[in-house]
Amino acid sequence: MNILIPNSRRSFIWRLGAGASAAAASVAGMGAARAGNAEDPALRAALLEEELALRRFHQGFEQAMDKGLHEEVTGMFADDAVVLFNGGMFSSSRGVGRLYRERFAAGKTGGRMEPAPGFEVAAGQQQESVVVAADRNSATAVFPYSIRVGEPIETESSLAAMARLHGEGVRTWWEGGVYRIAYRKDAAGNWKIGRLEYDTLSRADYRPGRRYAQPISVARLTTRFPEDQQGPDELV
Repeated sequence: MNILIPNSRRSFIWRLGAGASAAAASVAGMGAARAGNAEDPALRAALLEEELALRRFHQGFEQAMDKGLHEEVTGMFADDAVVLFNGGMFSSSRGVGRLYRERFAAGKTGGRMEPAPGFEVAAGQQQESVVVAADRNSATAVFPYSIRVGEPIETESSLAAMARLHGEGVRTWWEGGVYRIAYRKDAAGNWKIGRLEYDTLSRADYRPGRRYAQPISVARLTTRFPEDQQGPDELV
């Protein structure tokens, strides 16, 4: 605190100027710390806020998948995003839309499902993590998943045709694994998914409520779009 002393105006002005310079230096230093010093408390708080926002964002993704809101799901991706699923890469808005609006919808894929007994993924393989870059414009995350996956039964039998008319005719199974996700902010500052990989760690023939599950073999995707109208843009 500066104390005014009679007949010492020049001394007061000097002290005031020095204090202003120190304050300016402090603000400049804080700005530099926020830009790249992970030990800065303000930066840590900002990064934590972004991490919580991403966790809420992912919860919204899982809820939309569980409810089959595929249009909402595709809106969470960047225009040039890629998704890796079962040996296929689905690229850009068209590819991502093809995966969720068409392949996942036809196979009733993506809804939450309890782990198959005896096939549970080890806890050490499905630990969550969210890492936000210091500039707060990009991030990576790992989240576990336990979902239903399916595909239409490819047969022209009359029974299969009748089943499809009633919304059946889909072979389903359980899958467990982790989402490996890269996020980035768009021009408006909103988080978007830039890359998502379904890293499948376990599969089983299982229906909720059963006390048992059976091993299952699922072929990787082998045919690209447009030969397969629901196929990936590239095989990986």
